[in-house]
Amino acid sequence: MLMKSIAFGTHLPVMGFVRKETVSREQLISFAQKAEELGYNSLSVNDHIVFRTGWLDAISSLSAIAATTHRIKIGTSILNIVIRNPVICAKALSSIDILSSGRLFVGLGPGSHKGDYEACGIPFEDRWKRFSEALEVIHALWNDKDETKSSLVDYEGKYYRLKGVSIDPKPFQKPRPPIMIASWGSEQGLRRVAKYGDGWMASAYNITPDKFKEKWNQLLTYRRELNKDVESFENSVMTMFGYIANDKEKVHRMVKEILSPALGRSADELENLLLFGSTDQCLKKIDLLYESGVKRIHFWPVNDYIEQIEIFFNEIAQNYG
Repeated sequence: MLMKSIAFGTHLPVMGFVRKETVSREQLISFAQKAEELGYNSLSVNDHIVFRTGWLDAISSLSAIAATTHRIKIGTSILNIVIRNPVICAKALSSIDILSSGRLFVGLGPGSHKGDYEACGIPFEDRWKRFSEALEVIHALWNDKDETKSSLVDYEGKYYRLKGVSIDPKPFQKPRPPIMIASWGSEQGLRRVAKYGDGWMASAYNITPDKFKEKWNQLLTYRRELNKDVESFENSVMTMFGYIANDKEKVHRMVKEILSPALGRSADELENLLLFGSTDQCLKKIDLLYESGVKRIHFWPVNDYIEQIEIFFNEIAQNYG
């Protein structure tokens, strides 16, 4: 009997689930090193400039773990390249790929939090048009098809204009790190993923297994229409918040008192969609995702971070090849 195969990663605990909560250098690095020691496939970091809770900076946090881990893949899930500027992002991510010896994967998106845009002085309503251009800028800066020619980039768009720009040194990986693009599943969003991405990042608390299957098949159709490869095309379900315990009341409290206020979402909805519950309940939820075509899941514990990634890996991830 073939074992079910899903890759498992985890999110760095950069988000304080209450505003005054902070994560120290030691806590962040200990978490990353424990994930690597346990055998997780990957670590990722999420991005907000301002939020209803505290939030460590994504690029800074990723740099710290690039220097203190050795084998585990590291990446963004996602990085907002609109408010941060795509040229600056391409430069910073190239450096992280070099400092990690080529372990970087890049999840990109425009984000959905209006407060980030207001704080950075960029119109929220322009985010999708800016995002498409920003993707083109990053591709242009990273894709050197002929290394004998100049790597200077010209780009003329509505929002970004480059003349003779280079961000050398280029990424460690050639031609560039894999780019995963976020979408909640709109037609336009999925067409953007198909055109610019090496894979899709779906949001765990914004999609059901049935919807994932429908959107994944739709996305593969768009790839074929563009004559792009579908065999190596990746997908992942990110921001899979959770807390695994047999104590039902404790699990309910974790959702109601920690995650629901942090996200501003219904506690019942979050508990049903995400990995809250006993080991058996969580295994059933993951089986549904596996049957829907999910290839990678990133677990994000809302409390007891290191203890929870140990429980998840030993009691759940080990059941999958």
